[in-house]
Amino acid sequence: MAEGFLKSFDTRLEVFSAGTHPAPHPNPNAVAVMKEAGIDISLNKPKNVDLFLADSFDFVVTVCGGAQESCPAFTGNVKHRLHIGFDDPADAVGSLQEVLPVYRRVRDEIKAGFMAFYNDSVKAGADREAEALKAIVREKYGKIADQSKEQNQSSCCGTTTSCCDVDYTIFSEDYSGSRGYDPDADLGLGCGIPTDFAGISRGDHVLDLGSGAGNDCFIARAITGETGVVTGLDFTDEMLDKARANCEKLGYDNVRFIKGDIENMPLPADSVDVVVSNCVLNLVPDKQKAFSEINRVLKPGGHFCVSDVVIKGDLPASLKQDAEMYAGCVSGAIRMESYLAIVGQQGFREITLHKQKAITIPDEILANYLDNKQLEEFKQGGTGIFSITVSATK
Repeated sequence: MAEGFLKSFDTRLEVFSAGTHPAPHPNPNAVAVMKEAGIDISLNKPKNVDLFLADSFDFVVTVCGGAQESCPAFTGNVKHRLHIGFDDPADAVGSLQEVLPVYRRVRDEIKAGFMAFYNDSVKAGADREAEALKAIVREKYGKIADQSKEQNQSSCCGTTTSCCDVDYTIFSEDYSGSRGYDPDADLGLGCGIPTDFAGISRGDHVLDLGSGAGNDCFIARAITGETGVVTGLDFTDEMLDKARANCEKLGYDNVRFIKGDIENMPLPADSVDVVVSNCVLNLVPDKQKAFSEINRVLKPGGHFCVSDVVIKGDLPASLKQDAEMYAGCVSGAIRMESYLAIVGQQGFREITLHKQKAITIPDEILANYLDNKQLEEFKQGGTGIFSITVSATK
């Protein structure tokens, strides 16, 4: 329950829960009372604490049934430790009508305790990290804007920077056969082709979030025609300059590029028919706010289609860090079920997963964290980093 609440407070947090003797499945009574609170933990897989001993954590909070000194200590690398004692609702006896109130009481105590912990100890740090991530994204993509697709494929950020171990094009797909395609606007930074599934109609107003050099905007304009309007939103000046230059070259008067933050869009409510985005929302620190803003700017009955990067399964934190150095778009990616849950929590319906594609992490990276048996299980188990294309309706 604690993991479910922390993730609901702030999707920027990377939260794991584990126990010394985990059950094979989440407690059904805990699932039921959390569902009453609007949080689905039914897909959470109980994990053994031993899985995390090799990782480093900012906070480890031990939550034990009324325990004080007897609570098992986490022996991994931890900056801050905190113990919050609660009665274990699993000890409650009686009929379901007698047991569920106990679970509800403990649920509410856990929510209050962890809300206080979040506000006092976590939120300020998460806010600072979010601003730092935005600054990094702005700097890196500003440098990428000065390059061609071919240069990005060979050197990610150019020869003047130190990030050239990162391949930002590893997810990219071939747009060259798409109507409206402009090679000068394609920097190979996407992880799908959301316009293929966006259901754009002639005359629509389309909004592209993180529009870069304008690639998806120009594809969308070919579908909307001259009677439509296409708006590209980006917060990187260099990308906006490049997109506007491409638009001027093409002579489009119904495509515009504006500067703004996806978490606080400079657009009126109920003004857009379709929102698209390509490998950008994973880089946005507050995904709840991002999808809330998408919902706000969409007209009633409007819809979005985005391609993005997500995590499947329990990717060790240290492995995820190495994967970020291998593929830059992994930064900020969250678990797929959490991503889809956020979409639903922001009021969207008809959520449809159109496509998913795995990124292959090289064995030499995996071998740093997994032995041969674990490596094989990892490859067979569906755990890893995936690009997905998903749509939903307001």
